[in-house]
This record gives sequence, C-alpha cells and structure tokens, in this order.
Amino acid sequence: MAEQGEKRRVKRVFIDADTGKQISEQTVVTDAKDVATEVKIKNVEATGEVGNKRIIAVVLWIVAIILEALAICSVMQSSPLYGNLPFFEPLVWMIIFLVLDLVCVIIAGQLWKKANHIDPPSEKNAFEFFVKSQLGAILSVVAFLPFLIIALLDKDADQRTKTIAAIVAGVALAVGVGTSADFNPVSSEDLQAMQQNAIELGDGTVYWTEHGTVYHLNPNCRAIINSATIYSGDAAAAYEHGLSRPCKFCAAESGSDTIKKMSEAGTVTEAPAADTTEAEAEPEAEAEAEVDEAA
Repeated sequence: MAEQGEKRRVKRVFIDADTGKQISEQTVVTDAKDVATEVKIKNVEATGEVGNKRIIAVVLWIVAIILEALAICSVMQSSPLYGNLPFFEPLVWMIIFLVLDLVCVIIAGQLWKKANHIDPPSEKNAFEFFVKSQLGAILSVVAFLPFLIIALLDKDADQRTKTIAAIVAGVALAVGVGTSADFNPVSSEDLQAMQQNAIELGDGTVYWTEHGTVYHLNPNCRAIINSATIYSGDAAAAYEHGLSRPCKFCAAESGSDTIKKMSEAGTVTEAPAADTTEAEAEPEAEAEAEVDEAA
C-alpha cells in the first residue's frame, strides 16, 4: 500500500498568494510568540497600503459623481453644456461620461474591498459594519441612480433619448453594484480569530487550492497532499480569496482550543476516522474535505 501511495503522489508547487511566484514548501515554526510578533509587524506595514487604496477609491468615487453630473448636463436642454460639446452629439457624450463613470466605480469598488479584507471593519455595530463593507455598492447607486431619475423625468427630452439613457444607466448601475458589492464581507473579529488559529498551529501561514472552499493550516494536510498547486499566504490573503473557515481535517488534528470552539459552534465539522495515511489519500479527498456541512 505504501508503494502505491507514493506512486499517487504528485509534484507539488507552492505559490505565494501575494506575488504569484513559486516558493519552496514552508516549514512550520513552533514559537507562537515570534510568529505573533511577525503578524503584528505585517499588519502595521499593511496599514499604509490600506490607506492608499481607500484614498484612491474615494477620489475615484468623487470623479465618478462629477462624470455623472456631466452626463446629466450633456443631455438636458436647459444645461449650458447641451449641444456645446465638440465632436459628438449630446447623446454620444452622455454615453461616454457614463462609461467613464462606470470605470471609476468598478476600480474604486475593487480597491475598497481589498482594503477591507486587509483591515476589515468591526461587526460590533451592525449598521456601521454594513455601510463600510458595502460602501462600494452604495456609492455605485449614488453614481447612477440620480442620473437615471433625472433623465426619465426630463420633460424636454425626447423618447429616444430617455430610452437610451435608461438602458445605459440601468446596465451601468447593475454592473457597478454587482462588481462593488462584497458578497463575502470580512469582520475584524473573524480575521483576528483566523490569524490566531494559524499562529497557534504554525508560522501564521495558511494554504489553499485554486478551487478550494476552505483553508488549510498544515501544508501536508491529507486533503491537499495530492494537489499539484497550493497557494500560500496569510489570513488576509485567504479571506481575499473567499476562504473563511478551516478544513475539517486540520480542525480535527489541530488540538487548538480556538478551532475546537469553532467546531463546537458548527463552523467546522470533525473529520471522520481514517485508516489511510497521507500518502494514500486519494486526490478526491480535498473535494470531500471542503464540502460545507451543516452542524
């Protein structure tokens, strides 16, 4: 059996989630204090990056609202801009302004979500958490809905203009909200718990596969022992990929009090007893390990 298991093993490649470059398999560090200090340093270093992302996002949202105003002025006959813009007719200028508006909204929304996954808001105040998590979607509405309302209510506009304006603005609104909404919002409490789990069990690094739905605390977890490509990063990187809970094998084998509490709460489930060794684990083990199970 051992020989068959070894034959099943594949050459594994570890990829740094931050750089996208191949790295060597990381070793497990047992000094939790040193690891905790290193994680704190990384969090402090990330503060400047988060601030820059949020500043750029805010600037882009302001530009988006200005472009919305220009789109309104370009099609309203009472506006001094109507018919006075060069090269194109007012309707074409309206479309141009709305497309540029959408580009700004999409980029800003992505930057805001990335910043939130590095430095997430607290969920102690539910309303504040919702606003900070979904600010991209909220401002997407602000960037298009007023134009849509004004264009439809404009008595001087002809039906053709209203129809085109409604279609373009409606599509832009849907795309803006869809790309800016955070469907997997992160709370600071969740991120801290995940970082603590990784620190208690090793060097603060977690692992996952391209199509996985959970993260792994052990690079040699039976669920990914036969996976060809394994991504490696910190808790924030895993969250950015939509992974917020550990695999059941890692939870069962960890001995971590934090993970045990998560298991008792139904966040993760105990792994069933297995007679196979890691070398004998089937490639399909990952799929079995990463299926969400209700408590």
